[in-house]
Amino acid sequence: MGAFSNYLEEKIVEHFLRNNAITSPSTIYLSLYESDPGEDASGTETAYTGYSRQTSTWTALDGAGQTKNVGAVTFPANGNASASATITHAAIFDAATLGNCLLYGPLASSKTLAVGDVLSFAANALTLTLD
Repeated sequence: MGAFSNYLEEKIVEHFLRNNAITSPSTIYLSLYESDPGEDASGTETAYTGYSRQTSTWTALDGAGQTKNVGAVTFPANGNASASATITHAAIFDAATLGNCLLYGPLASSKTLAVGDVLSFAANALTLTLD
């Protein structure tokens, strides 16, 4: 994962090239997608029963241009009555609902959540590479 959204690209230009200060989000949320969110976050965020974005914390950028999730990130179980949900992408937002997409990217492999399945990422399992 590691592509900037259109929103974040605009904020970078405003802050570094136009000298307009931006405020960092107080909390960062990881979201799950069933299709590529793209730079405008227009993909399909999963909406299985019980789903909600989860807070996440990230390490400082290392020498390889990578940051990783500090602790485990666990999503609620798929509470649909009978439908599975196939997760293909993840994105980082500045709000628990709505808000602005900051970064997004594909999972190394998609994950189909059957009814009752929980998706959890261990600490350091998610890597954002910036170049």
